[in-house]
Amino acid sequence: MEEQEKSEQEVKENSTQANEEFKKKEAEIQEKLQQGTGFEFTAEIQKLLDILVNSLYSHKEIFLRELISNAADALDKVRFKMLTENNLRNQELPLEIHIQVNKEQNMLILSDTGIGMSKEELIENIGTIAHSGSMSFLKQLSEQKEKKADVNLIGKFGVGFYSVFMVARQVDIVTLSAYPDKEAYLWSSQGDGKYKLAPINKETRGTEIRIHLKEEEKQFLEEERIKSVVQRYSDFISYPIQLEGKQINKLSAIWQRSASEVKEEEYKEFYSYLTHNQEAPLSTIHLSYDAPIQFNSILFIPASVPWDMTFDIPEKWHGVHLYAKKVFIQSDCEELLPMYLRFVRGVVDSDDLPLNISRETLQENQVITKIRKNLVRRVLERMEQMSAEKKDDYKKLWLSFSKFIKQGYRGDYENREKLAKLFRFYSSKEAPENLISLQEYVDRMKEGQKDIYYISGENRESIEKSPHLEIFKRKDIEVLYMVEPIDDFLLSDMTKFQDKNIVSVDREDLSLDDVKEAEEKKDATETKESPEISERSFEDFLHYVKDILKEKIVDVRFSKRLTGSPCCLVAAKDAPSVGMQKIMKMWMNEKYEMPKRILEINKEHFFIKNLIQIYNTDPRNAILPLSCEQLIDNALILEGSPLDARAMVPRIQEMMEKMADLLSKKA
Repeated sequence: MEEQEKSEQEVKENSTQANEEFKKKEAEIQEKLQQGTGFEFTAEIQKLLDILVNSLYSHKEIFLRELISNAADALDKVRFKMLTENNLRNQELPLEIHIQVNKEQNMLILSDTGIGMSKEELIENIGTIAHSGSMSFLKQLSEQKEKKADVNLIGKFGVGFYSVFMVARQVDIVTLSAYPDKEAYLWSSQGDGKYKLAPINKETRGTEIRIHLKEEEKQFLEEERIKSVVQRYSDFISYPIQLEGKQINKLSAIWQRSASEVKEEEYKEFYSYLTHNQEAPLSTIHLSYDAPIQFNSILFIPASVPWDMTFDIPEKWHGVHLYAKKVFIQSDCEELLPMYLRFVRGVVDSDDLPLNISRETLQENQVITKIRKNLVRRVLERMEQMSAEKKDDYKKLWLSFSKFIKQGYRGDYENREKLAKLFRFYSSKEAPENLISLQEYVDRMKEGQKDIYYISGENRESIEKSPHLEIFKRKDIEVLYMVEPIDDFLLSDMTKFQDKNIVSVDREDLSLDDVKEAEEKKDATETKESPEISERSFEDFLHYVKDILKEKIVDVRFSKRLTGSPCCLVAAKDAPSVGMQKIMKMWMNEKYEMPKRILEINKEHFFIKNLIQIYNTDPRNAILPLSCEQLIDNALILEGSPLDARAMVPRIQEMMEKMADLLSKKA
């Protein structure tokens, strides 16, 4: 009984002492603020604060996640600095995060023993948004504020600290840099577009954030509420998080455990912590190697494009984090995976790396090279496994990341064969939503078919109107549809698959004679009356068209591929594909002149036959050169190629006038 009374007395005395120290610190802060220098936030931060303070969001608790993440970053930095520098303050300090509650003052205090900040760093880190993606963030946040949206976006653009003003009427920061030549400083703001700075006393390095909560936000003074937020968002922070002296996070590096010991829910929690994404990953890869090199890793394949890739922010490539002997070395380690797999997220921890490894030596380190090789192999193997066993998941992966994966074919020579098997394409034989592999295409090639055929265009609708497909429809040959700009670059490198040439349907040298005709189908053009034309007349007209269009084409030929269209343009044997030409034209504009092509004419088309009849009876008829010019422009329009509309419109107008004149004479 006496021991219990003694213990209660000690707790009471400690509480009284802590309260006295708190009051003393508050008095000092208020005194220093009276002497402090006033500053104004940048315009971007003022706009951000306005959105946060004056909008109602459904997850205000996220502010605590962001402050803890910032504290963990500060601890990462000081831990790394201590490996390479021996002049830092308080080398013996444990690396920890502390949360304290003062209900009497309606205040929440979060402190760390991290790197701390100098006066200049306070101004740079808290007074500005030094980030190229900030305006994109502000725009999206502005668009969502009317919808009471979740603010998961906060923290993803270097602005996480300011989320505290959703719950705070005033925030004070007391910080001391780990560098001994810097003095402690106080920063304070009420979220009104202004802040104050003043020197202050602080004995130990690190940062203390004193949050004066709004009256309606007292829920964040309750221990259970704080615990629930920490366990939801920050359970895997690599440092102890102490709440009133008790650790409340798991502090578990799950990549160090055996895969059989880790529950699926733990993987999801870790992925959420790592990526700030509540959506479960498509696949998890847990690796453990002992020889020839030792490393442990957990990699995640996301279910959708990560935020940093959505906003195209290269300096925020949140890829794979590197640890050495459980000590954090580098976030977003680009050396661990090639750029085309930059959507993969995760961690790698190796005992074979020195703790003091620098970024420069990292790029040339043989251990990193071997780890990278293993990671790439396992990621590609998992993708291949998904494509066979979880087709819906793989389709989701492909639709999200195909443009990145295709980039790998050009640079990753070692894995080209594996990558080619992973590629998926739309097809003339499949519904619009379906995708097929090159292997599936080869397996159902027609008897006598030698090559794999593709056509590129802006979308399926425009592709299916192409006259180049007419012979493929007639012979019932499958054609792959390439609808992404990167496809033309890919197929300029990937010219074969399993000894089958991959050929564009607009090539002049198509080899389809060995493929049997499909069941005969009458074209609509066959029902239209057209005059009988002699072979001599055909040849004469062909020479006429060549002469008229000699500045625009390299040759004119009668076509074997057309059944329903009057003409089409085909690429010469050694010329780049039309898709590639269009891309180069788009990039270089007037600096790029598209190569001249071959005009193929359908000698059975009623319009061509009527033109020949006009030529036979009246070779000087003005309608003939106009029609020849228009045939080329019609072909360009159908394939989506650039053309000179300024020349085409007057020509059409002239043709209309001549046709009207002809009809009036007949009347």
